[in-house]
Amino acid sequence: MFYFYHLVRTFVEYIKIYFKEGFEWKAHAILAAFLALALYLNYGLEYRGQDSFYDLMVKITYKTPQSILYLFLFYSVAFFTAVTILYIFVKNKALLSKKFLIFAVIGLALLAFDCSYYIMQFVNEWLSDNRFIHAWQHASFSNLSSTLTVILPLYIIYLFSKSFKPEWFGFRLNGAKVKPYLWLILFMIPLIYLASLTPDFLDHYPTYTDRFEYEHLEMEQWQTVGIYELCYGFDFISVELFFRGFMVVGLSRLVGKDAILVMVAVYCFLHFGKPAGEAISSIFGGYILGILAYKSRNIYGGLIAHLGVAWGMEYMAFIQM
Repeated sequence: MFYFYHLVRTFVEYIKIYFKEGFEWKAHAILAAFLALALYLNYGLEYRGQDSFYDLMVKITYKTPQSILYLFLFYSVAFFTAVTILYIFVKNKALLSKKFLIFAVIGLALLAFDCSYYIMQFVNEWLSDNRFIHAWQHASFSNLSSTLTVILPLYIIYLFSKSFKPEWFGFRLNGAKVKPYLWLILFMIPLIYLASLTPDFLDHYPTYTDRFEYEHLEMEQWQTVGIYELCYGFDFISVELFFRGFMVVGLSRLVGKDAILVMVAVYCFLHFGKPAGEAISSIFGGYILGILAYKSRNIYGGLIAHLGVAWGMEYMAFIQM
């Protein structure tokens, strides 16, 4: 309980300091209105049987060069809308600086490349010919593909750019404490369980699909499920490294705390293919985790919380099956 209390107090202190640095309520309000409109277009129209905002904007055929372009444009809408709002109301000229825009565009390109799963068409050539094993391997490796599409490119950027030293996009511990976040996950379990009772939740989770691959591999099902879930969890490392590490810890060195709101807008759009409640909560969760990463200069708090929630949702969905 002491650790949880310490975590809450740390959150409160970080948020107080963040707001004391200058809170522009107009920028927050207009960005919130933009995201609310985007959420309505994506989910409101979909529930009426019409094309969602995501469908209209992307029209994705995964694993194609076109999907990379469509996703880049899709995430650019969120990014440049947020930048424009902040530039108008915060008057932060660094938001239009050449260095910031170059690194931001590179980041958006990496995100689009990662979300398109384009690299998986090459990985498929190395997977099993057995369709049951192939499907399981494909699902597992697709979660590991971000190693090549996000983690490795960001590490190369870090190595060759002096703009982001000394932090490795928040991957250095910097005195980060782990135990308080474990208590946070414990307190979130009841909320995850309540969410798992809804049909919308069970339409998306668990992400693991029973393909009977364990019978063909002569393994126990818990073993193939465990391997898949480890790969699934690994994908969240790249998510935290990109959004809280690169977009907040990294880009805040160029534009200050305004990097947080820009990250929140793109992070919300990332969730448009998921349940509406998850997309909405990503705004608040991303905002708080962004402040935490900005003030602590590391991403371990968000990483632990993210993994705990992700695996918690998988487990709760399993027990509802």
